[in-house]
Amino acid sequence: MAGPTSRLLLLARRADRCRSLPLLLPRAVHAAAAAGAPSPTAPPPRLPVSAPVRSYSNAFTSVHGERPSSEYAKIRKESLETQFGRILGSSSRRLFADRGFGPFLALYRAATISFHVVKLTIWHLLLNDMRKRAEKFRETLIRLGPFYIKLGQALSTRPDILPSAYCQELAKLQDQIPPFPTRIALKTIESQLGSRISDLFVDISPEPIAAASLGQVYKAHLRSGELVAVKVQRPGMAPLLTLDALLFHMIGGQLKRFAKARKDLLVAVNEIVRHMFDEIDYVLEGKNAERFATLYSHGGDTSEGSTSIKVPKVYWNYTRKSILTLEWIDGIKLTDAEGISKANLNRKRMIDEGLYCSLRQLLEEGFFHADPHPGNLVATEGGSLAYFDFGMMGDIPRHYRVGLIQMGLSLKEQIYMLLQMHCGFLLVMSGGNQMIFRA
Repeated sequence: MAGPTSRLLLLARRADRCRSLPLLLPRAVHAAAAAGAPSPTAPPPRLPVSAPVRSYSNAFTSVHGERPSSEYAKIRKESLETQFGRILGSSSRRLFADRGFGPFLALYRAATISFHVVKLTIWHLLLNDMRKRAEKFRETLIRLGPFYIKLGQALSTRPDILPSAYCQELAKLQDQIPPFPTRIALKTIESQLGSRISDLFVDISPEPIAAASLGQVYKAHLRSGELVAVKVQRPGMAPLLTLDALLFHMIGGQLKRFAKARKDLLVAVNEIVRHMFDEIDYVLEGKNAERFATLYSHGGDTSEGSTSIKVPKVYWNYTRKSILTLEWIDGIKLTDAEGISKANLNRKRMIDEGLYCSLRQLLEEGFFHADPHPGNLVATEGGSLAYFDFGMMGDIPRHYRVGLIQMGLSLKEQIYMLLQMHCGFLLVMSGGNQMIFRA
């Protein structure tokens, strides 16, 4: 299997094939315009257009849509307010909307959040131990609900924002979330699929196998015999997420001070919120899973020690907006070193395959898994890497991918130059023994 450097060069060649024409054409147009000559390829004059309709998408073209972060935050807040009004004005909640229940609901939620923030502030004054503060911070996020749990999961991988003690504590949110009652989950399944549980499944686990921030997973057998994972969304997710996203701006500054965040926490949250409404659409998640499988899943035969990328199959007859039924895949968490050793898996091969898949996502195809924490990536007993949870995905435009490739190649060349400059010194220090450098 080729190394990461050779794969980067391969991706660079692929990008260069389709890069020349789009780069040369604008230069020719600009040159003709500067000379005052009419250009046959000059674009027609721009017509006035209406303001773009904002929608929730699982793709983005830049960090803030080419806008300053403050302006982006303002636009995002307005978009969330529109979504909140649409939810409360829907037929299922028309009674509450007509009676002006929305403001009271927001006030009640704000009071609940404020109560927990005050408790955090008191703990901040009483506790000097950073680890105990981090533990209280995690417990508070769990009590506040899915929005804040999801926020904690995202921040657990950001040591540039939070201290390491907080990141380690928040990492527990990846797979240690309290579940909601099974009876509610079963009612959700029956109402969404329009049939009784006994008509849908031969059997289903009495308790969830795993609980996440937005839903929980049950193990079941279909009537046709397939073993599946049934993902059920927590009830009332859309209104609750919208409320919390709006109200977070009221207490974000206080949370930042308590956690001693190194950067603007609100800007980071804006980026997370962009995808939350896509994550509660399980039909969209199923489509993302199939697209990811088409692009990156390959090689099912691992008999000779080869590694493959595996994506669970989607059962569309058992999938709705709040229910997602997938093929069941047994796996070993990548953080379970003992389990991987007992399974006699080739770690180096899996790392190489995972790195290659990541490079393809970021540099070749541009469609990438935006939430690859240890709970969403496991190793199968056959040596494959299995991806889960395709609710948060992203798209990188081609010109950004080309820039990333060029930056990587430039960095590689600079490293080689530094090695050449210091090679003589290193050989002297090693007593004249030969040294081999690998990129």
